[in-house]
Amino acid sequence: MAANAKLFNRYIWLTDLIYSAGRITREDINHRWAMSSLNEEQSSSIPERTFHRWKNGIEDLFHIVIACDKPTNTYFIENRQELAVNKTMQWLLHTFAVTNLINQSGQMRERILLETMPSDALFLTPILEAMRLQHALHVTYKKFGDDQPHSFTMQPYCVKAFKQRWYMVGCSSDHPNTIRVYALDRIQSMTISDIPYQIPSDFDGKAYFKHFYGVWTGEEKPEKIVIQVAARDADYLRSLPLHPSQREIESNADYAVFEYYLAATFDFRQELLTYGSHLVVREPLWLANTLYNIGRDTMHNYKHLQHKK
Repeated sequence: MAANAKLFNRYIWLTDLIYSAGRITREDINHRWAMSSLNEEQSSSIPERTFHRWKNGIEDLFHIVIACDKPTNTYFIENRQELAVNKTMQWLLHTFAVTNLINQSGQMRERILLETMPSDALFLTPILEAMRLQHALHVTYKKFGDDQPHSFTMQPYCVKAFKQRWYMVGCSSDHPNTIRVYALDRIQSMTISDIPYQIPSDFDGKAYFKHFYGVWTGEEKPEKIVIQVAARDADYLRSLPLHPSQREIESNADYAVFEYYLAATFDFRQELLTYGSHLVVREPLWLANTLYNIGRDTMHNYKHLQHKK
């Protein structure tokens, strides 16, 4: 697993270097590699065979094509436009750039404050490798609340990050005909099997989560949802929409109104509750009543404190 993680980081390093440079010579790539914190062997260059193996691995794993312009002998991202709209790769590249900067500049570590994530990211590499090979995974998993872990075979379709946690989406031997979501931080062990599998031709990760917020799909159906937020919170929603369907339909000095089309699942309801009294659900009525009841129950939980005044 450690070897796979090391190779994955080197793929990201090379992709980020060429993408950031636009065009770069092999000489400059070798120069940057000699200074990289990933160069544990402290070699002065990347061997030619290794370089092309990384290049092919990047294309297989990320569908990013690194090409060479023969007249200038420079390397560049051939499908750069596609990469520009690939949010996953942008996230990977930006994350790696920060991590690489921290590793190379020890004095910066105390000045860059990041959110902590559980150690579940350790399982990302074998999952991505299994997805590339289309080989099932043997997984030992322990849900919150369960007394004992249990093991099953998993066919990973995609992975998704949400609220500082990674999730794996696919079908398991426990639920062979149902797409399920598994949190990586609840995985205790994982190995890649020799069992091949095929992702259904009609599966699309983005489409699967299109009408949902977060990773909880639940039983709720997508519908029009209208919320009103205090003016001071409106800019937060404008700069970072809750959902791609977000549309501002009204605003004034006191409040703004946003409309969505999605399923009001547990994840989404929890997010709305973080705005407290600064948010009101206008429709649907059932969602307004649900949040009202939660607020009422929360207030009841604090009643005993009123008697202590």
